[in-house]
Parts: sequence; structure tokens; C-alpha cells
Amino acid sequence: MKRWRHFIVVVGIIPFIIIYITLIMYAFDFITGYHWTLDWLIYLIAGLIWLYPAIKIINWLANNESR
Repeated sequence: MKRWRHFIVVVGIIPFIIIYITLIMYAFDFITGYHWTLDWLIYLIAGLIWLYPAIKIINWLANNESR
């Protein structure tokens, strides 16, 4: 019965990513367009910041699956 963890991960990550993308797109309307280096930095940070919570969730899944 370890499959319920996979379900929790899918139910948690997919809506998180959709909400994250929506909020970031809304914020980009206000903070981009000033200078190309600032835009590049903002896109880089926004592209990497979602990885932290995703890694935590996937590590939780992997640690519990190995037992």
C-alpha cells in the first residue's frame, strides 16, 4: 500500500506548479522590461526557485519508498 504516497505527490506537485506559474506570470508583468540583464536574472531565479519544494517532496517519497 505504498502507492498512496505517489498519489499525494502528484496531487501536491501538479497544482503547486500550476499556481506557481500563474503567480510568476502575473508578477512578470510588473517587474520585467526594465533591462535585459534584470529580466534574465528574474527568469533564472523564478525558473530555479520551484525546485526547492519539489526536491523536498521527492526526497520524502524516496526515503519512504526505500524502507
